[in-house]
Amino acid sequence: MATTVFDNTYFSTKFFYESDFESGPYNNVSNGPCTVHAITVLNAVTSATVNYLKIYDTAEEITANSTEADFVFRIGTDQDATICFGSSGLSILNGLTVRMPSGQAVSSVDNPGATAKCNIVYT
Repeated sequence: MATTVFDNTYFSTKFFYESDFESGPYNNVSNGPCTVHAITVLNAVTSATVNYLKIYDTAEEITANSTEADFVFRIGTDQDATICFGSSGLSILNGLTVRMPSGQAVSSVDNPGATAKCNIVYT
């Protein structure tokens, strides 16, 4: 697993990149409020599993198997996805927390079927 967060004072656009996205939460990757502009998930590399990108609007640590997600995106079997939120973006008021289990249920903690990659661009 290699998580990269590009977040410094010299750039207004930041990104979160995970090369082995898992069901465990990545808590408050934005370090507070942000606006998400685009998300790209690469799930096509031998993945026979439908995965669910779950976004939580919280700066607090979540419990992966019991915290209800604020937004859920279904990423199909052997498919990549790019989600764009337009010029106004998706407002996250508290903090950006993400995870991607292979089950839609709140209680799902199963990791994606193959190495999934995720890139989130935010300001």
